[in-house]
Formats: sequence, C-alpha cells, structure tokens
Amino acid sequence: MRRPMAALGFSYFFALVIASFVSLNTAVVLAALLSAAFAACFFIRPIRQNRQAMTALFAAMAAFLMYSAKEMLVCRPLREFDGRRMELSLQTLDWAQQNNSVPVRVVGGGLPKGAKLTLWLSGRDFYPQPYDILTGEFELSSPNDGRSGLARGYSKAAGVFLNARAAGFDEEGVGLAAPKSRPWMYNILLARRYARNAIMSRPGAGDAEGLMAGIAFGFKEDLGSEIKADFRAVGASHLLAVSGLHAAVLSQAILALLLFLKVPNRAAHLAAAGGVFLFMALTGFQPSIIRAGIMCIVYLFGKILGRQPDSLNSLGLSVFAITAVNPYAVDDVGLLLSFSATFGILVLYPAFKRAFGDRLRQSEKRLPRLLAGPVNSFGLTLSATAPTLPVSLLAFGQISLISPVANLLMVFPASAVTVATIMAVALNAVKPLGFLSAPLFFAARAISDYLIWAARLLSSIPFSSVWAGQTFVPVVIPAAIALTALGKALLGWRGARVMALWSAIALMCGAISHGAFMKGVTEITVISSGNSAAIVMSRSGYTGVVVSGDKNSVSGAVFELERRNVRAVDFLILPDLSDRSAFYFPEFAKRIGVNCLITGHDGEYSDTLDALPAAGRLSLENGTLNFWDDCRAELNDGWLIFRIGLTRVLVSPTGGNAAALSENERQANIFVIAGSPPKHIAAVEAQAGALCCSADTYRREIKAIPRLSYPLYNTADKNITFYTRGRGDITVKGGSTVDFD
Repeated sequence: MRRPMAALGFSYFFALVIASFVSLNTAVVLAALLSAAFAACFFIRPIRQNRQAMTALFAAMAAFLMYSAKEMLVCRPLREFDGRRMELSLQTLDWAQQNNSVPVRVVGGGLPKGAKLTLWLSGRDFYPQPYDILTGEFELSSPNDGRSGLARGYSKAAGVFLNARAAGFDEEGVGLAAPKSRPWMYNILLARRYARNAIMSRPGAGDAEGLMAGIAFGFKEDLGSEIKADFRAVGASHLLAVSGLHAAVLSQAILALLLFLKVPNRAAHLAAAGGVFLFMALTGFQPSIIRAGIMCIVYLFGKILGRQPDSLNSLGLSVFAITAVNPYAVDDVGLLLSFSATFGILVLYPAFKRAFGDRLRQSEKRLPRLLAGPVNSFGLTLSATAPTLPVSLLAFGQISLISPVANLLMVFPASAVTVATIMAVALNAVKPLGFLSAPLFFAARAISDYLIWAARLLSSIPFSSVWAGQTFVPVVIPAAIALTALGKALLGWRGARVMALWSAIALMCGAISHGAFMKGVTEITVISSGNSAAIVMSRSGYTGVVVSGDKNSVSGAVFELERRNVRAVDFLILPDLSDRSAFYFPEFAKRIGVNCLITGHDGEYSDTLDALPAAGRLSLENGTLNFWDDCRAELNDGWLIFRIGLTRVLVSPTGGNAAALSENERQANIFVIAGSPPKHIAAVEAQAGALCCSADTYRREIKAIPRLSYPLYNTADKNITFYTRGRGDITVKGGSTVDFD
C-alpha cells in the first residue's frame, strides 16, 4: 500500500478532531458504529482488499475509542475533584511563569501519581525551582481556558485537567524541599531560561525582543497582547507557534554550515538531526515542534540511509505519534496550524506550481519566465495559508482575508529572525565569541520591528479579518471548501480554481452585506466569566463594555475583545467601585484602550482609578448618561439600567434587592443576573434573562431562583448574545436555558 502512514495518521488525526468537538456520548456511539463497520467489512471482499480504506476505517475507529477511553478513565475522574481540598506532594516541572503559574505533577497524596496540574502561586517570595517537591494542602479546581484568555482545550492539550492553589494564605503551610538529584531535563530548562534571559536582558528590550523570544523559542509570556491580536488578524499566528518553518530552517542552516566546513555527509546529517532534537527540547516539546521535528529527523535519517523519504508519509507518522500518546493534542492550536500549513504545502503547492509556475518558466518570452519565481512564492504562501483558515475560525473565532499577502511579506523575515536569534543566543553563551552576537541581535531586532509594523499596518485595513460573530462566516467557509472539492472532482484543477475564486468573492460580499444588514443592530454579549458580569455591547463598529464582580469579568471581557480584534472601546462602565473588577481595571487598560471610563459612586478602589489613564471620565451618580444617539444608562441602588431605543436591559448587582426598583424599572426586555440572584427576583418582568454563574455554582444558584415566566439562560459553559434594533425586540443566540426541574 502506498503511503500507509499517511492513510493511518491522517485518518486518526481527523477522527480525533471530530471527537474533540462532539459530546462524550456521541464519541462512544461513533466508536461503536465504526467498530461494527470495521468488523462487517471483513465479510465484504472488495472493501477487505482495499487496504487503504481498511486502514482509514481502523484508524478512525481507534481514534474514537482512544478519545472516549481517555475522557472516561482519566479526564472525568480527575475533574470529580473540582472544589475539594487535599493533602498532596507535588513536583514542579518548570520555572514559574510570569502569570505565577507552574506545571506540576503529583508524586503523593489522594490523586493518581503522575497526574499533571497547574499550580497557581501568590507571587510573594515563593519561587520553586524545577523538580522541587512541594507538600501541603491544596485547593483543586477545573481549568477554564476561555476565562483565562486561552484557546479552547489548551489545558487538555497540555495534559492538565485540574488547577491547584495553596489552601493557606501566600503558600503558608506549604513545604518546599530540593530533590536529591534532578533529571537531565533540568539542564535543558536552564538552557531554555538562559535563552530567554539573553534576549530579554538586552538594553531597551521591548516588543521586538518579546517577538524574537516568541518566534525563536516559543516564549509567549513576553508577547504583548496587541502583537498577538495583530498577528491573529492578518492570519500570521502560526509564525508565533514554533513549528515546521523553524525546524526546517534550523536543520538546513546547521547542515549547510557543517557541509561548508567539510564535515562528512552522514555525520553532518546526524548532527543536524541532533540539533533538531535539542531545539525540540529547548522549545519545551510543544506539539507543533514535535510534529515538525519528527518530519525533519525522518528526512535526515532517510538521507543517511540513502533513501528518499515521502513527505506525506512523514507527516502522517508525526501526527500519529503525537496523538497516539496524547489524544487531546488535537486541541493544541499550534499543532493544528502547523499540520494544516504543512498539508497545504505538500498537497496544494505541487498542483499550483504545475498549473502556473512551470508554465511560466517554460514560456518562450522573457517576462513570463521572470514572473515564474514570484508566482511560485505566492503559490507557496497561498498553499500554506489557505488550509489554516478553518483552524483560525475554530480557534480564534475569526479568519483573515489578507492572510496570503501578510504571509508573503512576513514568512521569510520570520525565518531570518529565527536563525539570527538562535545563533545570537548560542554565540552569547560562549564568552570568547560573545561579541559576535551583537550584530545578530541587532539584525533580529530590526526585522522583528518590521514584522510588528507590517502586522499592525495590515490589520488596520478595513475588512482585513472577519470574526465568527458575523453569522455568514461559519456558513461560507465550509461551503467554500466543499465547492472547491466538488469543482476539483468534476472539472479538475481548473474547476477547483474557479470555485475557490467565487468563494473568495462570496466571502468578501458577505462581509460587506453583513455590515450593511447589521447597521442599527445592537449586539449585547454576556460573557462566560464565572460568577461575574462581563457584557460587551457593539453596534456599527462601536463597542462598549460593562464589568462587575471580580477579575474573571475583566479577563473574560479582554479575551472577547481581543478575539474580535477590538483595540479600544468607546466606554467602560464600572457600576461598583468596591468590586474587585475595579481593582483589576489596570489590567484591562493595559491591553484595551478606553475612550471613556464611566463609574458609579465612590468605593474602595476609586482612588486607584483616579490615577489611571482614560481619555474621559464620567460618573453615573449625576444622573442619566446618553451614548450612541438613542442609548441611555443610569444607576439606581447598584442596579444598572440601559435603554437602547425602546429596548431595556437591566443588570442586577450581586445580592441586590429588586424591591428597591420602581414598578417601571422592574420591566425589562433583557435581565442580566450578576452572580448571586437578587432578593425578590420574581418582581422583575422580562422577555429573557441571563444568569452569570460558573459551572460549579450553577446548581446552587438556580435553587435560589423561583420558576420564572420567561426563559433564563446561563453562562456556565458559553457566552449568550442578544440582538436588538431598539424596538423592544430581542433575538437570542448561544447559551442554554436553565432547567428548574
């Protein structure tokens, strides 16, 4: 059978992707159906003799079985410890990150040994080294990636199913002990830490150095949120995930240097393979770089053995090796971006080159021959970026319409940054050669400045990206893929090109028509942010935010705004200055610009806000505020009341009292319950309500709510979006209704 690992690896990988998006019950049913189908195919001779079909069917069956087993035997049992306190012995696996988290594994206590957790530290004089042993009582909780501003499934992809915090104040009562010996990986972690410090300790280090550390070694903590948003908006996020581009460039650079120094061919290829493995370790063995590293090592060993490796086979082998060990690796966005881009280069680019580049090169005229090179470069970029569009849509909720142009301008410079930064760090570590690192650092910084400038410029172009909230996007993208495949099947590559062109035109027209159709429509999104209220209001390109509760409301709002590529909001309303959300306002202002800060009465954190930057500052205590022509906001005994035309939105404070409102104020089209339900909640009349609560407090909160005459949605798992034209009309999207039974 030709390319057996491609058939096995791709089928297994795609089946796992599907399993990650369906419920556990559905995954179990699909596993059973595929098992029955696989057994039945043994009795159907034509299918039994088709090895490729049987391999694909077996791989899909195994994928659903493996995913279901992992979920039932590992993930769900560990999640049962959510909310409990437990005496544990934990071993740290890395240095503490800038967000005061550190990965740990259980070495003793009530949890299974070897289970990985994320330990959150207070950040006060408690900084364990890798492989130190921590003992004490810890509080356990389930990770919520969306609330932390992370992509869906981030924790699972890292093999983490629980968070832990010290039960005592500031890690009081937690013992720390150094191990008798540390494993070899400790030296790799020291080298990785040195690499970051060598970059970030440069004089005047800033955004450029953060980008250098991110591109070359995968350090995300030094990347500014604005840079991440710019790269995401232009479809260049894969450049921030250490992947095939980095491994290929590094291996070829090492190989070229060794061959230039007259090192024997086999020894040079073996050394290059060793360099790739070391680079995998230095970048933390991220799934995307493991995929690329396996492909590079297979290629290099093929050269050593005198064999020509098949790239598609190598790609299938690499993704199968990664996901067979950890099925949740399919939730890693870096791996998905890396795989889709590599798949596009291997499958789409050869056809593009034959159809365009080769024809131009064979032309008798000089101009077409000169255009062959640029056309091939554009084709390579287009082939790599087109398959990443569905991944960007699923992971970030947006796709970039300018992605091919952005990648054409940014991929080669990013490769140069990778090589220059790695070489600079290596030379800087050798004291006699340290002076040679300065020009390399200078060059890498200059190119990084260019990348930041290019991403910022391209992301500012109107319609450079569209996000999934624009409802036509989830329809057009799958339809475009299906039509392109249909055109290829019926009319060959010419049909595929025609269908792809019309799909691109349809997407652009959809973006323009959607903007026209949504003119005058106000979108009110209640964010899933635990027992806090985070509301994002948008209309015709204008955006406003309301946060109330704790830090979760701030981080949830920031994550949603960055996902939408919103850099500044027209207003931010903080109804209660005694809420912890007011204390965390600096975190919001650092990442999102605020044109006008609107606050309630004086509170515990009012002095803090006075010292913070905001283009304007208004107070709700002086009466009603008008915004967006037909919108008004007022505050009454902690209750925030919006009037959007004839549509009324009522936001309750935590533990408020509906009896404090007048009869007219109790009538609302949309009722948002922030945290604990208010007293006399039955007095509020509404068309629909939104209960802001976390999954672990959901049952407790609804027990305090009597059966209401209107549907009540909850944000325990996902956001809820209301649409209104200001006529007292509302349309609800997302969320699930509360079942009072």
